[in-house]
Amino acid sequence: MSLFHGLSAFPITPADEHGIVNTDDVMMLAKHLSAHNVDSIGLLGGTGIYAYLTRTERNRAIRAAIQAVGGKTPFIVGIGSLRTDDAQNLARDAAAEGADGLLLAPVSYAPLTQEEAFQHYKCGRRGNGSSSLYL
Repeated sequence: MSLFHGLSAFPITPADEHGIVNTDDVMMLAKHLSAHNVDSIGLLGGTGIYAYLTRTERNRAIRAAIQAVGGKTPFIVGIGSLRTDDAQNLARDAAAEGADGLLLAPVSYAPLTQEEAFQHYKCGRRGNGSSSLYL
């Protein structure tokens, strides 16, 4: 059976006006979703202020959420970023914190050409043609 199936819930990332993540609230949200049997949790990937958080704050959010559910619910972590090298670093960070999967949605305020989008995804692939992102 696939690790990811069914309902994946994408909660907001509670943070203050300075971009400091409220890890207690992150943990509460993750515990709540896990207790209500969602099939996976998607963190930092399309809701809230994830794109404006520093790398350190993203890591704090990931660590808190994963710790809160203790392995009961798989985590997909968003690694979207304006720069490809930043997305690669975020992928490594997410893997180190225990993410089960990654969501790479390009963050762009100007339309990307198809070639630019292709290069963004291609740069995150292993040189041997594997579809796995660098972790």
